[in-house]
Amino acid sequence: MLRKYYTLEQAQQQIPVVEKYVRRLKRLKNSLDVLDSIEISCKNCGFDHFQNSTHFNRRYHKLSYEFYKHLEKLEGMGCVVKDLDLGLLDFLAYHDGREVFLCWKLGENEIKHWHELNSGFSGRKPIWLLTQRRKDQIEEQ
Repeated sequence: MLRKYYTLEQAQQQIPVVEKYVRRLKRLKNSLDVLDSIEISCKNCGFDHFQNSTHFNRRYHKLSYEFYKHLEKLEGMGCVVKDLDLGLLDFLAYHDGREVFLCWKLGENEIKHWHELNSGFSGRKPIWLLTQRRKDQIEEQ
């Protein structure tokens, strides 16, 4: 798959779309976690138990399929989901001759941070550093 690079403006425009996917992924993950935590044991199981077990497994796999379908959709858009519990998502960008991530968190109306590819959430820097550097470079020309 080809890498998709976003400008800050392009990434900002995608926030409403990716927000819907991230919210849905969070709900699916929570449902899958609940279903995964259920242990079914049975002594002298009858036909009803096997029917219920089949229904339960089908539901789990259907939710799992939907989860990965949404995750692949985001990845196909060029987004990297970093942490669903926090709602962290990165957009790949190109800045000063290198790849960086534009970092967005669920609940934010705009992209407020960026970081190097090899640093995570703790390495986030304010987005104004990128925009200020670009403004300085334009003024130098």
